[in-house]
Amino acid sequence: MSHRTWHHPLARDQQGRDATRAQVVEAIDRTAPKTKEKLARTVGISEQYLSELLQELKAENIVRKGYIVDDEALYRGASNISKLYGGSAGETETDADAPDDRGAALLKLLARLESVTTRQYEAARAAFESDPVDRSAKKLESLTNERYSAVLSELKSYTLTTDWPGNRVAADLSTIATNLEIVGDRACFIADVVAREETDATGMVNERMTDIFASGEQINDYFSRILFDCELEVLNRLREEEVTVHRDLDELFELVTAYDPDMYGYLVTITRALERAIYYWVDAAELAVQLHSGVQPDHVEI
Repeated sequence: MSHRTWHHPLARDQQGRDATRAQVVEAIDRTAPKTKEKLARTVGISEQYLSELLQELKAENIVRKGYIVDDEALYRGASNISKLYGGSAGETETDADAPDDRGAALLKLLARLESVTTRQYEAARAAFESDPVDRSAKKLESLTNERYSAVLSELKSYTLTTDWPGNRVAADLSTIATNLEIVGDRACFIADVVAREETDATGMVNERMTDIFASGEQINDYFSRILFDCELEVLNRLREEEVTVHRDLDELFELVTAYDPDMYGYLVTITRALERAIYYWVDAAELAVQLHSGVQPDHVEI
């Protein structure tokens, strides 16, 4: 399978062949057309041109007979159809900021935001485990706010200067950025609670809390691979990890009921904040899948 990358993905002239392929896939997934005529009308292209594109998509096993999208095949070839992906978000400043690669530039801004919110989460975990850190979650908050503002400023420009679906893409990326900012906020909250209570969990409860922190880090890693590296196939593993988290949370809540009211309140407060942070990473990952593929991720079965 060839690996073409996107250039200038949110610009007004994004009507190239690859962009149209992405629109065809999205239209099939969104409208489930019964005829080629209806699909061509939905996408706004001729039936002849549609036939050419369908032939390519069927050859790649992305679309099957009856106009059904094969999610597994689509995800394997996500870099061929993504509106955003143009390589690693860690490209050089010159490459990422090229005028014909605004998608890569935006992903780089999001990667910078994700890196600092991840550090906040790691600092919150260290605080819970009484480990030293160079900078606390609270001290990193100003950097998070700065990078969050930079993302929103760029997205505002995209919203004002692009036609649909560029403005929709900008709205979804704004939600992802907000989710990351909330993760950082929850990390600060956890660290504050730990510092205020000055008490430690022990035994099985501590083990379960450590497992949940680790699962959060793993889910964040999967989210990052989906958004920045276009590895949509890891969504299943993310969901499996999410199931593990909920199981650990259920067991933890059963365990903490045996503690005195103060310790119970402390543990429940931290656990709820952890649960919300993980939720926002999962939600961001599902949005990233839809942005890259045009397909609703709830079509994937674990």
